[in-house]
Amino acid sequence: MRDFLMGLAFMVLGAVVFSVASQFPKLASLQYGPSLFPSLIGGGFLIGGLVLSATQLPALRRQLAGSNANTGKVFDFRSILVSLVPCALIVFYIYASEFLGAALCLGIIMLVLMLIRKTSLILALSVSIIASLTIYFLFSRYLLIPLPEGLLNFWG
Repeated sequence: MRDFLMGLAFMVLGAVVFSVASQFPKLASLQYGPSLFPSLIGGGFLIGGLVLSATQLPALRRQLAGSNANTGKVFDFRSILVSLVPCALIVFYIYASEFLGAALCLGIIMLVLMLIRKTSLILALSVSIIASLTIYFLFSRYLLIPLPEGLLNFWG
């Protein structure tokens, strides 16, 4: 049931992102504009949510028909909270990246996500440090996308 509801939520979110992105201004000189990537992300959310919900329909039908043995199961709030952690981490990045910097925020986000999935601390630390620095340098140095440097502005 939880996956079905999460799929519906992703479908709604994707539709909202897609509709907002379609209102972005068009550039006369290009075939694409600022709405391209948000539209792709919204479409991906919509399709992914549809697939997630559709794959859960047989289990949902069994559960609603009463043939599932887990009908007396208590609602699991922890699993819902774990499902909402990525959304909370995105909000954390939005508010903290200007102060902390993109590399540090990405490292914290990856560390938290890996620790939630019960990865060992040493592996989670090493992967989050290497991945966040790699992403930061690829975007800021090679793709020339200005990312917030925050506390770590000595890399410039």
